[in-house]
Amino acid sequence: MNNEKIHRDITNEKISNFSKYRSLYWGNIGLWKILQFEFVTTLFCNTPGALGLLLRKVFYRGMFKKVGKNVIFGRGITIRHPAKITIGNNVIIEDNCVLDAKGGSNSRILIKDSVIISRNVVLSCKNGLIKIGNNTVIGINCTIHSVGISKVLIGNDVLISAYVYLIGGGTYHFKSPDKVIREQGLDLKGGITIEDNVWLGASVNVVDGVRISSGSIVGACSLVAKNIEKEDSISIGIPARFVKKRF
Repeated sequence: MNNEKIHRDITNEKISNFSKYRSLYWGNIGLWKILQFEFVTTLFCNTPGALGLLLRKVFYRGMFKKVGKNVIFGRGITIRHPAKITIGNNVIIEDNCVLDAKGGSNSRILIKDSVIISRNVVLSCKNGLIKIGNNTVIGINCTIHSVGISKVLIGNDVLISAYVYLIGGGTYHFKSPDKVIREQGLDLKGGITIEDNVWLGASVNVVDGVRISSGSIVGACSLVAKNIEKEDSISIGIPARFVKKRF
């Protein structure tokens, strides 16, 4: 399920509105299960205060593929295809996040233990995989996007500052004059790998096909367009370039 197929499906007059809604939000599950999920999210999604946290902790568990112990769900979280989302222990998902795992059977979001996902973070798959390692912190307003064969793999103890964009979706082909750009397909390069103990500064962009080695720091507002090969390094700039070792 790539962007073009999704666009065709939701604009196809031969497909019922319910089928479109199920495809976008819930995936291939039965009507009864959808009604259960709708009931839970309608009642508890925006319930304020400690009561809301408690109710979501209890009733959201059944929506996902697997949820560990002591998971906190904030208010206003958008959940799509929850049966493809796995959440570990002691995870905090703050207000207004998006967890979107739509796509085929290979589309998944895996969140390990003790992860903090701050306000307004978007985790978006379209047939891709997003995996977040233990003790990782994702700052406010970050977007992590994975498409097709691409995988966004984030290691353990990673610090991702606010407004970071991980673009594990490739770039569009554009050389054919006979098709609009969105119909020419994507040039996918396999995704993004961020190894353990990496710190990405605020507003960093990382493009498809990049690996950032363990212990590395990327300065704020940098664009990472090539691999950062050296461990424990500091890189900055557009595009990001090696400056020095940390030690």
